[in-house]
Amino acid sequence: MPVVYFKRYRMQFDFIEREIPNEKRSSRLEYLDWDERLVVQHGLAKWESFRREMDVSVFPCLGNKEGCKKLMRDLANRDNFVPEATWLALDREPGARTGRAIGTIQGLRTNALVGSIQNIGVIPDFRGKGVGRELIRHALVGFRDVGCRYVNLEVTIHNLGAIRLYESIGFRHLETVFKVGNVPFS
Repeated sequence: MPVVYFKRYRMQFDFIEREIPNEKRSSRLEYLDWDERLVVQHGLAKWESFRREMDVSVFPCLGNKEGCKKLMRDLANRDNFVPEATWLALDREPGARTGRAIGTIQGLRTNALVGSIQNIGVIPDFRGKGVGRELIRHALVGFRDVGCRYVNLEVTIHNLGAIRLYESIGFRHLETVFKVGNVPFS
Protein backbone atom coordinates (compact mmCIF):
# COMPACT_ATOMS: atom_id res chain seq x y z
CA MET A 1 0.00 0.00 0.00
CA PRO A 2 1.31 3.45 -0.81
CA VAL A 3 2.07 5.83 2.04
CA VAL A 4 -0.03 9.00 2.08
CA TYR A 5 0.26 12.07 4.27
CA PHE A 6 -3.03 13.33 5.68
CA LYS A 7 -3.25 17.02 6.44
CA ARG A 8 -4.90 17.73 9.78
CA TYR A 9 -5.66 20.84 11.75
CA ARG A 10 -4.76 21.06 15.39
CA MET A 11 -7.39 23.28 16.96
CA GLN A 12 -7.55 24.79 20.42
CA PHE A 13 -10.15 26.06 22.85
CA ASP A 14 -8.96 28.67 25.39
CA PHE A 15 -11.08 28.96 28.54
CA ILE A 16 -9.89 32.54 29.13
CA GLU A 17 -10.95 33.72 25.66
CA ARG A 18 -14.09 31.59 25.17
CA GLU A 19 -17.10 30.47 27.16
CA ILE A 20 -18.40 26.94 27.11
CA PRO A 21 -21.58 26.79 25.01
CA ASN A 22 -24.93 26.52 26.75
CA GLU A 23 -26.48 23.10 27.19
CA LYS A 24 -29.15 21.97 24.72
CA ARG A 25 -31.47 19.34 26.15
CA SER A 26 -33.14 16.54 24.27
CA SER A 27 -35.80 14.48 26.00
CA ARG A 28 -34.59 11.29 24.37
CA LEU A 29 -30.81 11.58 24.51
CA GLU A 30 -28.71 10.98 27.58
CA TYR A 31 -25.08 11.86 28.23
CA LEU A 32 -23.38 9.43 30.58
CA ASP A 33 -20.20 10.33 32.40
CA TRP A 34 -17.29 7.92 32.47
CA ASP A 35 -17.88 4.51 33.94
CA GLU A 36 -15.50 1.66 33.13
CA ARG A 37 -18.52 -0.64 32.75
CA LEU A 38 -19.41 1.36 29.60
CA VAL A 39 -16.11 0.71 27.83
CA VAL A 40 -17.71 -1.69 25.31
CA GLN A 41 -20.48 0.81 24.48
CA HIS A 42 -17.83 3.54 23.97
CA GLY A 43 -15.94 1.18 21.65
CA LEU A 44 -19.06 0.31 19.65
CA ALA A 45 -20.04 3.97 19.29
CA LYS A 46 -16.50 4.77 18.14
CA TRP A 47 -16.56 1.94 15.58
CA GLU A 48 -20.01 2.91 14.23
CA SER A 49 -18.82 6.52 13.98
CA PHE A 50 -15.50 5.96 12.19
CA ARG A 51 -15.57 2.65 10.30
CA ARG A 52 -16.50 4.24 6.95
CA GLU A 53 -14.53 7.46 7.41
CA MET A 54 -11.22 8.66 6.03
CA ASP A 55 -9.69 8.60 9.52
CA VAL A 56 -9.46 4.79 9.27
CA SER A 57 -6.57 5.31 6.81
CA VAL A 58 -4.66 7.20 9.50
CA PHE A 59 -5.88 5.19 12.51
CA PRO A 60 -6.68 1.66 11.25
CA CYS A 61 -8.02 0.47 14.63
CA LEU A 62 -11.04 2.77 14.09
CA GLY A 63 -12.21 0.52 11.25
CA ASN A 64 -12.32 -2.59 13.42
CA LYS A 65 -14.91 -3.27 16.13
CA GLU A 66 -12.46 -5.08 18.43
CA GLY A 67 -9.79 -2.45 17.68
CA CYS A 68 -12.13 0.30 18.89
CA LYS A 69 -12.91 -1.57 22.10
CA LYS A 70 -9.19 -2.13 22.71
CA LEU A 71 -8.42 1.53 21.97
CA MET A 72 -11.06 2.56 24.49
CA ARG A 73 -9.63 0.24 27.15
CA ASP A 74 -6.10 1.49 26.40
CA LEU A 75 -7.14 5.15 26.68
CA ALA A 76 -8.93 4.52 29.98
CA ASN A 77 -5.84 2.85 31.42
CA ARG A 78 -3.45 5.68 30.62
CA ASP A 79 -2.07 7.79 33.47
CA ASN A 80 -3.20 10.96 31.69
CA PHE A 81 -6.80 9.79 31.10
CA VAL A 82 -9.38 12.40 32.13
CA PRO A 83 -12.60 10.62 33.16
CA GLU A 84 -14.32 13.99 33.69
CA ALA A 85 -13.89 14.73 29.95
CA THR A 86 -15.03 11.29 28.76
CA TRP A 87 -18.71 10.88 27.86
CA LEU A 88 -21.10 8.54 26.08
CA ALA A 89 -24.22 9.71 24.23
CA LEU A 90 -27.13 7.32 24.46
CA ASP A 91 -30.40 7.28 22.52
CA ARG A 92 -33.05 5.76 24.76
CA GLU A 93 -36.68 5.29 23.82
CA PRO A 94 -39.02 6.69 26.48
CA GLY A 95 -39.59 4.01 29.12
CA ALA A 96 -36.84 1.73 27.79
CA ARG A 97 -34.30 0.29 30.24
CA THR A 98 -31.43 0.33 27.77
CA GLY A 99 -30.43 2.53 24.87
CA ARG A 100 -28.18 2.67 21.85
CA ALA A 101 -24.71 4.21 22.14
CA ILE A 102 -24.65 6.93 19.47
CA GLY A 103 -21.61 9.03 20.33
CA THR A 104 -18.44 9.08 22.37
CA ILE A 105 -15.69 11.47 23.37
CA GLN A 106 -12.58 10.87 25.45
CA GLY A 107 -10.19 13.19 27.22
CA LEU A 108 -6.48 12.97 27.90
CA ARG A 109 -4.26 15.49 29.62
CA THR A 110 -1.17 16.66 27.74
CA ASN A 111 0.13 18.57 30.76
CA ALA A 112 -1.27 20.42 33.78
CA LEU A 113 -2.88 23.14 31.66
CA VAL A 114 -3.69 21.35 28.40
CA GLY A 115 -6.35 18.74 27.74
CA SER A 116 -6.74 16.80 24.51
CA ILE A 117 -9.99 15.53 23.02
CA GLN A 118 -9.60 12.08 21.51
CA ASN A 119 -11.77 10.57 18.81
CA ILE A 120 -15.03 12.40 19.16
CA GLY A 121 -17.46 10.29 17.20
CA VAL A 122 -21.17 10.41 16.43
CA ILE A 123 -22.81 7.65 14.40
CA PRO A 124 -24.01 8.83 10.97
CA ASP A 125 -27.75 8.70 11.73
CA PHE A 126 -27.32 11.22 14.56
CA ARG A 127 -24.96 13.72 12.96
CA GLY A 128 -26.24 17.26 12.59
CA LYS A 129 -28.57 16.88 15.59
CA GLY A 130 -26.42 18.50 18.25
CA VAL A 131 -24.94 15.30 19.69
CA GLY A 132 -21.34 16.23 18.85
CA ARG A 133 -21.80 19.75 20.22
CA GLU A 134 -23.19 18.39 23.48
CA LEU A 135 -20.42 15.78 23.83
CA ILE A 136 -17.82 18.51 23.34
CA ARG A 137 -19.61 20.77 25.82
CA HIS A 138 -19.56 18.02 28.46
CA ALA A 139 -15.87 17.32 27.78
CA LEU A 140 -15.00 21.04 28.03
CA VAL A 141 -16.74 21.27 31.41
CA GLY A 142 -14.72 18.26 32.56
CA PHE A 143 -11.43 19.71 31.37
CA ARG A 144 -12.22 23.05 33.02
CA ASP A 145 -13.14 21.32 36.27
CA VAL A 146 -9.74 19.56 36.44
CA GLY A 147 -7.91 22.85 35.88
CA CYS A 148 -7.07 22.90 32.19
CA ARG A 149 -6.70 26.27 30.50
CA TYR A 150 -6.61 24.93 26.93
CA VAL A 151 -8.17 21.98 25.11
CA ASN A 152 -6.74 20.70 21.84
CA LEU A 153 -8.09 18.37 19.18
CA GLU A 154 -7.10 17.30 15.68
CA VAL A 155 -9.30 16.98 12.62
CA THR A 156 -8.61 15.93 9.03
CA ILE A 157 -8.96 19.04 6.84
CA HIS A 158 -11.50 17.31 4.59
CA ASN A 159 -13.94 16.92 7.49
CA LEU A 160 -15.58 20.29 6.88
CA GLY A 161 -18.67 19.59 8.98
CA ALA A 162 -16.53 18.82 12.03
CA ILE A 163 -14.34 21.87 11.45
CA ARG A 164 -17.42 24.12 11.27
CA LEU A 165 -18.74 22.56 14.48
CA TYR A 166 -15.45 23.08 16.33
CA GLU A 167 -15.19 26.69 15.13
CA SER A 168 -18.80 27.40 16.16
CA ILE A 169 -17.96 26.21 19.68
CA GLY A 170 -14.89 28.45 19.88
CA PHE A 171 -11.99 26.29 18.75
CA ARG A 172 -9.38 28.11 16.66
CA HIS A 173 -6.83 26.74 14.20
CA LEU A 174 -3.52 26.43 16.05
CA GLU A 175 -1.33 24.63 13.52
CA THR A 176 -1.36 22.21 10.60
CA VAL A 177 0.09 18.74 11.14
CA PHE A 178 0.59 15.78 8.86
CA LYS A 179 -0.13 12.16 9.78
CA VAL A 180 1.11 9.18 7.80
CA GLY A 181 -1.51 6.73 6.60
CA ASN A 182 -2.03 3.99 4.06
CA VAL A 183 -4.57 4.00 1.27
CA PRO A 184 -5.35 0.58 -0.22
CA PHE A 185 -5.65 0.29 -3.99
CA SER A 186 -9.23 -0.23 -5.11
